[in-house]
Amino acid sequence: MVEAMLKHMNANASVHGPASQLEERMEAQRTAVHRKTMGELAGKMVTHVLQAPPEHQTPDEITEPWIGFHFTVETDTQFIDQHDQEMRVLVDARNDLIHHFLPRWHSAVDGDAETALAYLDAQRDETFRMMDRLKGWVKALDEGRRQIATFWASPESVRQMELGFLQSSHLVAMLGEIALKTARPHGWAYLTTALNLIRREAPDELIDLQKRYGHQNLKGILLAAEYFDVLEEALPNGGIRTVFRINDRYTLHLGQDVASEPKSVAKALPSVNQIDNSRPVPGQ
Repeated sequence: MVEAMLKHMNANASVHGPASQLEERMEAQRTAVHRKTMGELAGKMVTHVLQAPPEHQTPDEITEPWIGFHFTVETDTQFIDQHDQEMRVLVDARNDLIHHFLPRWHSAVDGDAETALAYLDAQRDETFRMMDRLKGWVKALDEGRRQIATFWASPESVRQMELGFLQSSHLVAMLGEIALKTARPHGWAYLTTALNLIRREAPDELIDLQKRYGHQNLKGILLAAEYFDVLEEALPNGGIRTVFRINDRYTLHLGQDVASEPKSVAKALPSVNQIDNSRPVPGQ
């Protein structure tokens, strides 16, 4: 039972890749884990579940949703060392039981049943302590997977996916940079300035806004991205103009391009993931 739980955790604790390949990758992990010994499974769980996982690199260009899931037990070095040692002892006891216990018992005078039973009871107690620990982790892992599956089947997941694509888009990054670099003294930038700059420097970004982003104009994109404050200002002639700024909960990080040639505001893309939530709303 301990070995089965180790296989389950190693096979399911981490997966990442294009959505269309997730099931194939999960099956490959199950197959690979099935061939491993109990000792290998125990060591792999320490490095992949009890310790911080390595960063998975997502390709620069993707053509479909890229999904990652990783389950980690947050603990300290002392517990990791303790668990590792206890698991090694358990693996050794299991190997002793399978390969050496019966011959050793049979060779004893009259097959010393009382000593054998005391030995087995002690091993059982140690095994059940480890089983209880692993059961808790397996339960938490399976609950996390269930919650993720429920979320991906919900309308909210569609909204979050669309929002994520919009927030990480070139166009939103440009709008954030324009908001900073063309802001008036009180911090607001003109939407017409953004429109003119993008139309001049990156006109392709304005083609098929409805089809690409689900919004007909830049104002709709500003509102939908959730990064910006948008305001309508009254003009002396009775008209209105739209101004915008980055909401003060967020910070735009502009990366430096290694090329020496100066770039326009539209082409000098932030190399860091555009806008970070520096001051999240309480409870979110």
